[in-house]
Amino acid sequence: MSEYQLIEFQAVDRPLTDRELAYAREQSTRAEISRWSFQNEYHFGDFHGDVNGMLRRGYDVHLHYANFGVRTVAFRLPVGMPFAEDVWSNYIGGEGVSWAPDRRGSGGVLTLSPYHEAGELEELWEFEPCMRAMVELRTRLMAGDLRVLYLFWLAAATDGQPDPVDAKEPPVPCGLAELAGEAQPFLEFFGLEASLLDAAAEGSAEAPDEASAEHRIQRWVESQSEEEVKALLRELLSEDSAAIKSATIARILGATTPSAWPTVVTSRNYQTLLDRAAQLRQAEYEREQKRLVAAEKRKAAKLAQEREVRMRQMVDEPKKWLRQAEELVAARGLANYEAAAEVLDELREALAGDSGEQLARQHSAHLAKKHPTLNRLKSALKKRGLLE
Repeated sequence: MSEYQLIEFQAVDRPLTDRELAYAREQSTRAEISRWSFQNEYHFGDFHGDVNGMLRRGYDVHLHYANFGVRTVAFRLPVGMPFAEDVWSNYIGGEGVSWAPDRRGSGGVLTLSPYHEAGELEELWEFEPCMRAMVELRTRLMAGDLRVLYLFWLAAATDGQPDPVDAKEPPVPCGLAELAGEAQPFLEFFGLEASLLDAAAEGSAEAPDEASAEHRIQRWVESQSEEEVKALLRELLSEDSAAIKSATIARILGATTPSAWPTVVTSRNYQTLLDRAAQLRQAEYEREQKRLVAAEKRKAAKLAQEREVRMRQMVDEPKKWLRQAEELVAARGLANYEAAAEVLDELREALAGDSGEQLARQHSAHLAKKHPTLNRLKSALKKRGLLE
């Protein structure tokens, strides 16, 4: 297996400044670099740049994939965790998830990098959906969506654990089931079955109504005076609007407290979730098999009905079906030869008795004589017992 690695960074809140862009270019001489993205692929060698340095200098999301087991995601959170430490520490702290606060200020870098053996996970080839999902998850996390931290825990639950039983489940955020579609690329990236999230979501309530940054921004806007709004508008029109917007949103999120996300405390561990996920997969497999059997029965009934109608038509107009067999053979191709043989076989059955047998055999002999080089046609007719 040849080695393949992808290193990607994306700026979300604002484009990089000239100084930040220069720093990014110092990290690699081969990467495709812009004010919004940094991407490089490796078939040999490795990335030796400073990941956290890049995230503290303009970029907001980092993705590292290697087909020998490396799966890493990192988020730059400019105003820090939107939860108290006694909340977020339930989901972070193992070997696979880490929080690196800035030396100054409240920001930091959240990194998810669980250990996987080479060949343990299936290889991936599409990364754009994954990066889009990571950007959306970061946005949700910054707005106070606790479900994102639960996903991080789920991806790294057994990292460094001698046995999955040792990985005690943290409080389960409500609304996990509602996040399933959005989280699918995240689950695939870390080799997790969707049924694992289904198992985790069982027994939890819906997500709270005000679960987005938009609500917190709206509350902040409504609290501003007319003069303050005008001052902000002047800034947006006279300076770098993307930078002003990013700084304002960061200030809002830092100054407002998200509503406490409701959770459900369980006595489950990771192995319990795995077992339940297996049960859900088996149940879904059995439902799918029932659907397939029912679909096959409907299809067979429809084909039988169509065949019955067709055979009645053959009794009324046998010459029409002889012409159809001729046309199929003239169109050439194995599928058409077999279709022609099937038409003659059905015609024989529809007319029944000696007359049907004689007509089908005579026409088969006629076709074989008319097309002496079409050995596949002859073979198709012989399989139906229409030609000696």
